[in-house]
This record gives sequence, C-alpha cells and structure tokens, in this order.
Amino acid sequence: MFVSWITSKKTLKEIATNARVTIQTLSAWFQPYWDHPPAPQISGTTQHLVLDATSVAPRECMVLIAGNATSRKPVSWMTVQRENLDVWLRFLRRLALAYVEPSVVICDGQRGLLRAIREIWPRVKIQRCLIHVFRQASFWLTQNPKTRAGAELLTLVRKLSAIRTKRQKRRWIRAFFSWTRKHESFLKQRSYGPNKRWWYTHRKLRGTKSLIQNAIPDLFHFVSDPSIPRTSNHVEGGINARLKELLRSHRGMNLTKKLALVSWYLALRQGQKTNSKL
Repeated sequence: MFVSWITSKKTLKEIATNARVTIQTLSAWFQPYWDHPPAPQISGTTQHLVLDATSVAPRECMVLIAGNATSRKPVSWMTVQRENLDVWLRFLRRLALAYVEPSVVICDGQRGLLRAIREIWPRVKIQRCLIHVFRQASFWLTQNPKTRAGAELLTLVRKLSAIRTKRQKRRWIRAFFSWTRKHESFLKQRSYGPNKRWWYTHRKLRGTKSLIQNAIPDLFHFVSDPSIPRTSNHVEGGINARLKELLRSHRGMNLTKKLALVSWYLALRQGQKTNSKL
C-alpha cells in the first residue's frame, strides 16, 4: 500500500478507503517506511553511463543520479544541497570504488560535472547531451530573434537533431564556424554606461556561440558510434521526469519525507529488494 501510494497520484484518503481503515491508522502503518528509506546502492555495470541532477526542493536539496543507458535503471544516487564540483567528485569517487569504468559518459554541460568526470575517469569519452545544448541555445536566442545573426544561428541550432552521418556533422560544423566568422565584428559590439563602464551588446548571442563552441568537441561521438545515446533522456526523461511528477503529486510533504520518497522510488526502479516488514 505504501509503494502504491508514493508511486502513484492516489491520495492517502483513497488508499485508506480501499483498505477500509482511517487515514490516521494508515499514516501509523506507513511511518516506519518514512523512518527507514532504502539506502543508495551501486547496481550493475554499463559501458554507457548517464549522469544528471534534479531538484528535490528548490534551493534546499538536489539528487545526483547515475543511470544505465541500456537498461534505463538507476545505477546509484546521492542527495546534496547544491550541484557543484565537490559533490560530483564525491559521487563519482564512490562510483569509481565499486564500478567498472564506463567507456562513455552522457551528461549536460554543468562545469563541475565535466571537471569531475575528467578528474575521476580521464580516459572516458564524454558525450554532451544534444537536447540540453538545443534547449539552452533556443532559450537564449528566443523563438523570434531580433537580429539577423540570431535568426541564422537559430536555424543552425534547429538542424542539430537531424545530424546522423559524418558528412552531416562536418557540414554543420563548417556552417557554424562560417557563421562565427561572418558575424565576428557584430558579436564584438559594445554598449557603454556611466563611468566608462561597458558590456558586450549581444551577450545572449555571444553566450550561445560559446555554449556551442565549447560543446562541439564532445557533441557528436554518437555519429561515429551509433550505440552511444545522443541525449541524457534515459535519466532525465525516463527517471527524473517521473520523479518530478511524484514530487508534484505529493507536494505537501516536508523535506525529510521528500528525500524518503526519492530513495524509495529510485530503489524500486533499481530493483532493490526492500524490506516489506519493517
């Protein structure tokens, strides 16, 4: 009954009614499961490891998740206050002690995560999530860019998801660097304020250019090896999305119960044999 409740949109009242008990009785039955959530374990090995983070409570807590790109199950997880280099290093060190080094890690462009991967697994190939690059670039450029340079770059960004072959990859990269050369002077334009203070006029456009330029070396490994996932959706869409949905469904919970819910959900997805008689 506890698992049925926390992994669905059912209310406590619905579960109690089906069990023919009061909500107070049901809450008393469930309390031991809140008090003793499953601990994170490291499960299985995979050549393609997906790493991602999701918020449990804004500005209070996040969960780092390692996922198996093949089985789409969690490998392990760790709750932290915020996402940065230190917490990713702690998480990856723990994985490295009990886990066979993967050949590829699929992840977004969070700086702390990228640095941690290169420190813990220097030989591992990193595949940047294509969807993260597309979403961030589209957000900064907006759907209706007000400059010609922005409109041209958005057209290029929208072609990213269609790349499958080495020829398409080479043509896209050539087109991108051709765009940077064409608009070099435009991107360097400055705006001036009081006290000789200045800033780049087209900061969002420059940011998008840097995002793509920094991602390119690790953006197209899937072209040479089609077995490599192009995105981290195996975790973000397959695990994180469902977790966020559950947290929304049970949004009245305090942080302690939210963390317990996260542990129960991930342990069940992982296939842990949880204790049903606490």
